[in-house]
Amino acid sequence: MKIPRRALPLLVAALLLACNFPTLLQSPPPGGGEVPATSTPTPTAPASTEVPSPIPSATLSPTPSVPQVTPNSVNVNCRSGPDVAYSATSVLMFGQTAQIKGRNDDSSWWYIYDPANPGQFCWVAASVVTTSGNLAGLAVIAPPEAIVTNVTADVSIPSTVYCGGPNPLVFSGTITTNGATKVTYQWEVGGDRSNTTSAETINFKSADTKDVSGPGALSVDCGNYSITLHVLEPNDIAGTKKFKVKP
Repeated sequence: MKIPRRALPLLVAALLLACNFPTLLQSPPPGGGEVPATSTPTPTAPASTEVPSPIPSATLSPTPSVPQVTPNSVNVNCRSGPDVAYSATSVLMFGQTAQIKGRNDDSSWWYIYDPANPGQFCWVAASVVTTSGNLAGLAVIAPPEAIVTNVTADVSIPSTVYCGGPNPLVFSGTITTNGATKVTYQWEVGGDRSNTTSAETINFKSADTKDVSGPGALSVDCGNYSITLHVLEPNDIAGTKKFKVKP
């Protein structure tokens, strides 16, 4: 088709406008401004605010400051004084601990709280126990004097008794100590202890019970009597036997 020459400029102008015209038209927002993007932005994860937990450190068991003892391998005797000559008054069991209160002068014995008798004390040998805690400053405890802990008296009456007598009686007794000591004693016949023998002594090398000879055979008439073995030293203690002589 032949285009008239006069229409040619109009055709060129139309072609130029077609090259700059957008393919998609979006209406501007009310009031003007930037057309919003059609794509949805990817959300950004918020920064974590959690505080990491600290790594736990190893727990160390502190050495106890209170001085204590425990048996090395077996149950051990707890004695009334710092020597095997003293009697055993309690036992520290294997696996058990006891607080140390003091020591003897060379630390060969420990003065501890008696595990079996609250408020009381006794002694254990350092050679059979293990210590822990601070031993510095422990008081030196003087060993107690051994004492007599028990006394008995007895009498042997003949099978045949004659009122108006005499009837020979044989007396005997025992003395028990809790350690090495010297014991002074006397025999007393009668309730008022007026008829006494001369004082005698007996030596104990360790805690022990010893037989004590009586005052000899006494001749008495029928009646009620008593015989007393009376310890004078190291402490005052007595054992009495009441008896009756009758046909």
